[in-house]
Amino acid sequence: MAARRKLTRVLPAVVSGAIIVVAAVVLYRTLGRIDAADVARQFAAIPATGLALAALFTALAYLSLAVYEVAMLRYIASGLPDWRPLLTALIACPVGHAVGFGALSGGAVRYRFYASEGLTSFDVGKVIVLSAMPYAAGLGVLCGASLVLDAREAAALLQVTPRTAMIGGALLLLAHVAYLLAVLRLRGPISLRWFQVELPSLRMTAVQYALGLVDALCGIAVLYVLLPAGADVAFTSFAAVYVIAIFVGLLSSVPAGLGVFESMLLLMLRDVPPEALLGSILAYRLVYELVPLAGGIALFVGWEAWIRRHLVLRGPGPGPAPSPDRGGSRAPR
Repeated sequence: MAARRKLTRVLPAVVSGAIIVVAAVVLYRTLGRIDAADVARQFAAIPATGLALAALFTALAYLSLAVYEVAMLRYIASGLPDWRPLLTALIACPVGHAVGFGALSGGAVRYRFYASEGLTSFDVGKVIVLSAMPYAAGLGVLCGASLVLDAREAAALLQVTPRTAMIGGALLLLAHVAYLLAVLRLRGPISLRWFQVELPSLRMTAVQYALGLVDALCGIAVLYVLLPAGADVAFTSFAAVYVIAIFVGLLSSVPAGLGVFESMLLLMLRDVPPEALLGSILAYRLVYELVPLAGGIALFVGWEAWIRRHLVLRGPGPGPAPSPDRGGSRAPR
């Protein structure tokens, strides 16, 4: 038992270390054959229409997450006006995507916004857990569907047999079916050793999957429209490649999967010239992560400045920091 506990503690670090080493080797070998000037030229050669489409899909992705944030706060009966979770999502989601460790980075933003409004630590924790579910749901369903529907091309990209790709996709879809059956049949909290888990309602689960699919499709589309014109990859097959690269980046524990995500794409998209692919990934990081992050930071700074100004005008006195629509009191739950 002691050996098992020790293995449980050590194994995640070993897996992360192995992924980082493999990614470093792939990048070292690839970048050794590439001139940085070629990557810059490929980046500059991306057409304006591609960048515009990428920006549109990015906006739709974050809008779907903001709508989901509103649904979450309504689900836990927070009593907050809808614009508060919308604002919070437009700050927390870009931070979570760009920095990585979304539950911690985006979760810290959510705690800052919601705890000051009187939500309990339990409710904020519930929001943080729920916020991660659409991303996992959307990516998982898309990956499973792409492996089943386009098994031959997906298998060629992943360097496996079509049968293996189809079986993997079917198992992934079955896992989601099992989860949906659990949501339908199980009521009340589920005890798991040291803690309890309460599955969301069927309606909330439907919202998670619907908006999660929108978010995942838009995220994949951002990079897909930025691929070089000569890249002959079907969208369904590319979806599987993208999801696997994201998943390996998450396993590595590297912030935002930086380097790991790139190395996995280089490994799987071997028919795309590396310098062109790196130029596309650079544009993807800029449009999908850095620009929304800058916007989120600007919103956060503006919000904090508004709060400080309001407190100065209000003068010293007891009570929590006020909201502009409620004068500092939280609506009853």
